[in-house]
Amino acid sequence: MKILWINDEASFVSSVETYIYQIVQELSKTYDVDNFLLYDVRNRADIDFINAFSFATIMANIKEQIDIIKPDIIYIHQVDNIELIRAISEIDVPVVAFIHNHKHFCLREHKYTLLTNQTCTKAVGLGCYSCIGFINKSNSFPYLSINRMSDIKIAQKILKKFDHIVVGSEYMKNHLVMHGFKNDHLSNIKLFSQPLKDSNNDTSSKNIRHFLFVGELISGKGVDTLLDAFKKLKHNDIFLDICGDGKERNEFEERVKRLGISNIVKFHGKLNSKRIENFYSNAYAVVIPSRTPEIYNLEGLEAMKFAKAVIASDVGSIREWLKEDENGITVPSNDSKKLAIALKFALDNPQKIKKMGRNGFEFYKQNFKPNQHCEEIHNLFNSIILKEPCTV
Repeated sequence: MKILWINDEASFVSSVETYIYQIVQELSKTYDVDNFLLYDVRNRADIDFINAFSFATIMANIKEQIDIIKPDIIYIHQVDNIELIRAISEIDVPVVAFIHNHKHFCLREHKYTLLTNQTCTKAVGLGCYSCIGFINKSNSFPYLSINRMSDIKIAQKILKKFDHIVVGSEYMKNHLVMHGFKNDHLSNIKLFSQPLKDSNNDTSSKNIRHFLFVGELISGKGVDTLLDAFKKLKHNDIFLDICGDGKERNEFEERVKRLGISNIVKFHGKLNSKRIENFYSNAYAVVIPSRTPEIYNLEGLEAMKFAKAVIASDVGSIREWLKEDENGITVPSNDSKKLAIALKFALDNPQKIKKMGRNGFEFYKQNFKPNQHCEEIHNLFNSIILKEPCTV
């Protein structure tokens, strides 16, 4: 099988590229698969990333390139150019798309309101214009750009022409059905996290009062709510490690100073996988305070892999892997008071938190190994190429 992967980035920019890199390696190792990659010329290529493929190059004349490569199937990921997506939809090769975000299902792309920060689960429609988040900054005069409903409808129409759509959660599958996508053209295939090299995973916390946040430092991830919750905690010897970077990092750092919690909150920036593993290993619990509905959450899978309890906002797909009081605790999004209560409960009940971590580790082993995802993807692609029904 020859798979052509199409993605704007060719380096480890986000969890999307991590997913691509890992599944390409798994498919190559397990099946008779050749993987090819086309990426945007404006983005740099990471040598380790592109070496996972049999061949990788920039996108140029997409139709000519596909004609030369002659793939059995095209697997498209995050591509911003809508005309490129349209051109791919018109090529006589089976096309599968993985939907990684809300870009084509929200005027402001993030599924929460700009002024009130309220999580949104509605289908996109004319009522979305009441949220002024559809007005964005631009680098040229008049320094504003408008996201239009017509552009979203065009993008959705093109996506519906593809042979199949893959999502990572039942939440997102239902969200696409709500937008008129056919259920039998959608597959929810659970994501995975690579097992630890050391199979003897130590479920004990080396630093019993370090909470951990891992993710992009943007408003949708709810870091502001988490910081406010830490301010409310009346507890000695607690710490918050924040791993990641983003456009709002400076604002969050200033918020920490204003709240007077600089002594218990530390920003570590974007870290390599080995250093991130150390933070997961040392964490008391992992916190996911998102207000954006989570399409899937790889940080949650990582937490379970390291046998850590999770305290998370009840948004999007979270409850598909977080079982209340079994491997974690859910709280409403944007509610710093209830998040603070959950954090205090965790601090006051260390044995309960350890048990949640152990339960999460067992749940991870049963459901989120790479071979499971790899097999489902391979079977799906085979069924599409052979034009046979697939029950994924």
